[in-house]
Parts: sequence; C-alpha cells; structure tokens
Amino acid sequence: MDLREIPIFKNLTDEELREIELLGQTYEMVYPKGSHIFKKDEVKEDFYYLKKGSVKVYKIDPEGKRYIIASFNKPAIFGEVYAYLKKPYDFWAEADKDSEVFVIKDFRKLMMRTSSKNLRLNFIDILANKSLKLSKKNQINSQANLKQKIAAFLLDNEDDGIVHLSISREEWADYLATTRPSLSRSLSKMDKDGLIEVSDKLVNIKDKKSLEALI
Repeated sequence: MDLREIPIFKNLTDEELREIELLGQTYEMVYPKGSHIFKKDEVKEDFYYLKKGSVKVYKIDPEGKRYIIASFNKPAIFGEVYAYLKKPYDFWAEADKDSEVFVIKDFRKLMMRTSSKNLRLNFIDILANKSLKLSKKNQINSQANLKQKIAAFLLDNEDDGIVHLSISREEWADYLATTRPSLSRSLSKMDKDGLIEVSDKLVNIKDKKSLEALI
C-alpha cells in the first residue's frame, strides 16, 4: 500500500518514505473475527493501522464485564502510544470482524532513528488529536447524570442537527459508563419530551437549546 494513505506518513517525501522502508519492517495481517491483535499486559513495539474491517478496544472489570473503550469501523491508527513508550497494554484489541491491519514493527526504534522531521511532527499531531478526544470524553462523563451525558455526547457529535452513530447501543452505553437499558430508557424519555428523535443509527436533535441548557 502507499504509506501516504496513513496519516502519520501523509506528507512525507519519496526520500523520507524510502528511509522508513529501510529502517522499519512493515507488513499486512488479516485478523479473523474474534482474534486478538494484542492483549492486556503484553508489551509490543508495533504500530497498527486498520485498513479494512472493525476493531474493538476493551477492558474487563473484576466481575468479568467487558467495557468498550474504543471501536474502529473505518481506517484508524491504534496502539501507537504503547508501542512508542514500550509499556504493557492496559486493554485488549480484538477484531470484531475479519480485518486487514497494516503493521510497523519496532515503531519506537523507527522514531528514534529516522531523520524525518515531518514524521515526528505528524506523530505529535496524532497524539494531540487523541488527547483532545480523550479530554472531550472526560468532559462528557463528568456530567452529573445520564441525561446530561447524553446531551453532551449528542452536541459534540452533531452535524447540522443530526448525529450519525457508528457504534452500537451497547458500545454507546459503555462509552457513557452506563448500562444499555439505562441508556435506552433515557433516550426514550428524551424522545418523548421532544428533545430528540431516535431511529436506529440516527439521532435527530429537535430542541438544541434545551439540550444545551442541560449542560
């Protein structure tokens, strides 16, 4: 594949790409549905890029309940921070369906040896954007009650009054640190109150001012 398809390599010159191919071992893997890309407590220095398929990143609590941390259904980078820091993973990454993943072995070594300023700047941009997303998630989950969390989530993800959901209801509940039944009840109540209109993977915001007033 053309490495420039991956955000971290997006603006690199031909010379920089040749250097990366010399310094780093790259390959593509197909992970069957249900297989793990990595597991909690493993230490790997691999950079992963989902080309096609779906990957879930999750934790398991002491009672055995799985909590979804992130879900990727379109091309995305993941695992890069742990690879760079050589730290054990705090979670599992599992293919939710047959998935094609591009892998860079020894990513930390590549970053230490490369002469490409663009590569380093791109990596910083990726980390900054992920930090921003994490900050937004923390702001959403810091709301006092579930109704406020839902309102904050919808307002943060709406486009012209419409929220297109790329995750399941269960994954949405995990994201908001609640249960699926509780989420469904709150959505039904907000629908009945005329704040939103819910239909499968679509949420239509009918009263944006009232949602904003909640938070």
